[in-house]
Amino acid sequence: MRTLRRLLIVAVILAAILTGADRLAVSIAEGQAEDQLRASAGFGESTSVSITGFPFLTQIVANDLDELDAHVDHYESALPGGGTGRVENLELRLHGVQFSNSYSTAVARDASGTALVPYAELLHAAPMSDQVKVTSLSDGGKGRVKIALQTADGGQHTLYGTVSVEDNTLRLHAQSPSQVSGLSANEVRSATNIQQTLTRLPGGISLKSAKPLASGLELTVGGSHVSLTG
Repeated sequence: MRTLRRLLIVAVILAAILTGADRLAVSIAEGQAEDQLRASAGFGESTSVSITGFPFLTQIVANDLDELDAHVDHYESALPGGGTGRVENLELRLHGVQFSNSYSTAVARDASGTALVPYAELLHAAPMSDQVKVTSLSDGGKGRVKIALQTADGGQHTLYGTVSVEDNTLRLHAQSPSQVSGLSANEVRSATNIQQTLTRLPGGISLKSAKPLASGLELTVGGSHVSLTG
């Protein structure tokens, strides 16, 4: 009985040591992955990484992490004309992550995620016009964006627009631009056709779709053979 009890005590101690070592290895790997993600995409200190799955050490031995989750609180994406627009709450889920070159590089088999472009940030990408300007953007319901306009004579108008995605670029197209009196449809269209390119995503990840929400445009991103280079 005493022997069995001692064996149980030793087993518990060994399990605790192995669990502690496993968690320490996870913490180190998460720090490495954060550094690589910041370096590869230029993300700031708001980047955090968590590695799922247990035990972790067996994944390291196999050089194949089941899942790596990354969160970027916010970062600046390029706008047409040289400005930047804020992208918030970027959530990435990377699967089948394999490290190489002494853990200085990593490639994920595939990745998916979401992000948010607030309407106030998208507004920064609105074209400049002497005749009409976009004063605000908001959720218009039915998958549309509500576009508030002000013309040079002080008139206030409301249009609705649809969002499309092409080559990592968000495109907002106003519907029925001819409804604004005193201006041609082309003038209204040129002032309300807003676009913003989503930049600084890790290699292999691209913009897939976008839909209006109350807080802004929710983006869906994804890709395969995603490269993280430190």
